[in-house]
Amino acid sequence: MEDAIINLGGVPVYVLGLLASLCFLWGAFVFYKKSVEANFEDESILDIIVLGAFWGFVLSRLGFVLTHVTIFWGHWSRVLLLTNYPGLDRWGFWVGLLLGLYFLSRKMKYKYLDLLDLACLGILSGMSLFWVGLSLLAFQWQFVLIGVLLFLGFLLFWSLEKKYRLIGWYRAQRTSARSGFVSGFSLVFFGLVFGVELVIYRSVSVWPIVWMMIMVVSGLLLVYIRSGRVWSEDINSLKIWKKKTKK
Repeated sequence: MEDAIINLGGVPVYVLGLLASLCFLWGAFVFYKKSVEANFEDESILDIIVLGAFWGFVLSRLGFVLTHVTIFWGHWSRVLLLTNYPGLDRWGFWVGLLLGLYFLSRKMKYKYLDLLDLACLGILSGMSLFWVGLSLLAFQWQFVLIGVLLFLGFLLFWSLEKKYRLIGWYRAQRTSARSGFVSGFSLVFFGLVFGVELVIYRSVSVWPIVWMMIMVVSGLLLVYIRSGRVWSEDINSLKIWKKKTKK
């Protein structure tokens, strides 16, 4: 698939790069639509999309270079030769995108998790389209499975984004629920899907499993911290429940 090339107006374009670009645009549209509905300013959202894409691209390229350093060592000009030495790292892209979102939200005085909740919907929609697109380029049941899982996740979180503020256990004693619900559970979901990917491609090893667990645990902690629950009260409730079960 790395050699699959199409020609647009005499300019060669790698199919995977084109697919990734289209999926990013779709995810950006979803993020833009939800942000406008949440009353964020149009121009600010467009700035976030453009600059987030820029930093995502920069760090994804940097991540690829660092993981294939033998190709570039002593020939650093190759880093800029994308047609001759193509390659991007997906984790670097997500880190760059999320860091860009963080710094821009601070600059624009928006709450980071308010934007991140909506960005997660865009990321899910774009990722699901990407994996489905892969299955069309080179059919593999693994591509279809991951694409379907991500699409179902997108539908679930799209629905929950409108309803989670009414969930009693999340709001708990607060008069209104704080953002972070979609972000936290999306992180858990990404971790689980990554785990499925490791299993179906039989690439299970220590560090990927550690990374998967970090994603899942971090997501759960984020949801708990952002909820209206109090740790001491939950511990007391657990003790009372244990006493009742013993009886």
